[in-house]
Amino acid sequence: MRFRGHAHRSLDGKGRLILPPDFKDKILSEVPDGKLVLTIWEKHVIGITPAQWARLEEELEKIKAPSRQMQNIIRIFYSGYEEVSVAANGRIAIPAHLRRSGKLDKDVVVMGAGRRFEIWPAESFDALLEEDYDVSDELADNSVSLPF
Repeated sequence: MRFRGHAHRSLDGKGRLILPPDFKDKILSEVPDGKLVLTIWEKHVIGITPAQWARLEEELEKIKAPSRQMQNIIRIFYSGYEEVSVAANGRIAIPAHLRRSGKLDKDVVVMGAGRRFEIWPAESFDALLEEDYDVSDELADNSVSLPF
């Protein structure tokens, strides 16, 4: 499952959000019980499937002697964990601790990020688009040739 695109949304007073229709359709067609895992990654709320979460745990267990920094990343993942249900209309409830950690207020952007989706404050998304990026060396180092 790949998430692409983005949508501006507003959280209601209870912290609920309507996912973009294509995100909802993908989730409800590919995740049998319509459950998602929300957690924190790079200071933003992310949505992944329970199968992805299980794989994440397996991968993290491979680290035999985690550094202090890695321990903190693991703490953030696990402390952020929340399983939510996707309603038929695409609505999910974002728990208060995740809204606080992700600095989510009323106006947010739900964006596809490949195998996950991310929920950012609208102003942070706008700032992301304003940045100048030069990744030409990284692309070349990885033998990536963009087709445009």
